[in-house]
Amino acid sequence: MKPVFWLFGLPCSGKTTLAAALRGHFQASGESIILLDGDELRSGLCADLGFSDDDRCENLRRAASLAQLLARQGQRVICAFVTPKEHHRDLVRQILGTNVRLIHIDCPLEVCMKRDVKGLYAKAANSQMTGMTGLQDTFEPPLQADFSIQTSRVKIKEAISSLLTWATSPPQRRS
Repeated sequence: MKPVFWLFGLPCSGKTTLAAALRGHFQASGESIILLDGDELRSGLCADLGFSDDDRCENLRRAASLAQLLARQGQRVICAFVTPKEHHRDLVRQILGTNVRLIHIDCPLEVCMKRDVKGLYAKAANSQMTGMTGLQDTFEPPLQADFSIQTSRVKIKEAISSLLTWATSPPQRRS
């Protein structure tokens, strides 16, 4: 079974951008890739869920279970989800086991807020939405991740190159 790459971090940290670059790399090699993105799943499969802790757990349970099913079918799966708390990441690990590669997309809140093209942080700051990770709900830095990229400190091409080098190397677990 191919590993499932699970990118997590604050909204606007670069998860989707890096996941798409990783997908492009594997597609260029002729592989079939499935990219599961939090925003896309919340518009369909998880549209019935909000942002309470229970709803976030259920959203991530569905995503991880879908990733597991696809991986068992021989698909390469890349996931991009905020996954804000350690118990959320533990749930993902519990479902995917040793097959998951947790990749922390590390970026300070201030930088994420500047990158926010959808205006979500501004809406949350003005009480127009609730549950925004980083402002109204906490993001817990990971106790352990398989890999971490600080997207505020490197250019996007460097971040992509670093991720691709790591993702295509033999697994080096939780260093």
